[in-house]
Amino acid sequence: GTSFYNNNRRQSSSTTAVNNRNNNSNNNNDSLLLSELTEAKSRITHLETLNTSLHTSYTHLEQTHKSLITNHSHLKNTLTNTQLELRMSKMETDHAARTLREKEAMVNEMQLEINLVTQSAVEANKRAAEGYEVAQSVRMDKEYVDGLEAK
Repeated sequence: GTSFYNNNRRQSSSTTAVNNRNNNSNNNNDSLLLSELTEAKSRITHLETLNTSLHTSYTHLEQTHKSLITNHSHLKNTLTNTQLELRMSKMETDHAARTLREKEAMVNEMQLEINLVTQSAVEANKRAAEGYEVAQSVRMDKEYVDGLEAK
């Protein structure tokens, strides 16, 4: 009877050893799985942080892009207005230059007329002076002749 008891005891010990080994193996596997799970959660948290950061950067870039488009549109409108103002200024300058040339031509024409009138008046004065001298000379001659006839 003791041999049966010893046999059972040996079997029980060897079953316990196998069970202990399986438990150790299961504990090791559980520990590895928990470690991998913790590492995976850490990576997920890190990736979510990166995703949030990228999303924030994207939103900021999108706002900056909209702002730049608005600024570009404003500058384009300002440039168009400035170009229109430049064309208007050139037209006004051309008109003023044309008006100035017309007035200059009128002044030159008036100056020619003044010069002609002045020259004509000078010539008329010369002729009048010559006529006066001739009339003076005729009067003196007449007086001289009258004086001679009186003697």
